[in-house]
Amino acid sequence: MRIGWTLLAALFAVAAAAADIRLPQEARVTAATADGKTWRQCGTMALTYAAARKNFGFALRQQGWIRQKAFDYDRIHWKSLEIWTRGTERLLVQFWREDVARTGFAWGVLKDEIK
Repeated sequence: MRIGWTLLAALFAVAAAAADIRLPQEARVTAATADGKTWRQCGTMALTYAAARKNFGFALRQQGWIRQKAFDYDRIHWKSLEIWTRGTERLLVQFWREDVARTGFAWGVLKDEIK
């Protein structure tokens, strides 16, 4: 019985940490939270918008994530959303242009709503 509880606790620990990602080296986190109600991390990258999206995507692909969808929702102000999956996990990543050579990002875990 004790082994069962230990295994169950280990599985919960893995599930809780499973959505953590390694950010690209250029990423600087300015805010982070793990409460599940908002973005997990927000920050900036000292790269152009296109280079930041490319580097962030490369970092996620190296960790086994697959980009499912990408939406450019404001082409004038360079803003986009991407949905990434790895197994049953899903991430939402947002990018926006702050300056010519600075791009903002935010990412969080998507949860299925059960009602």
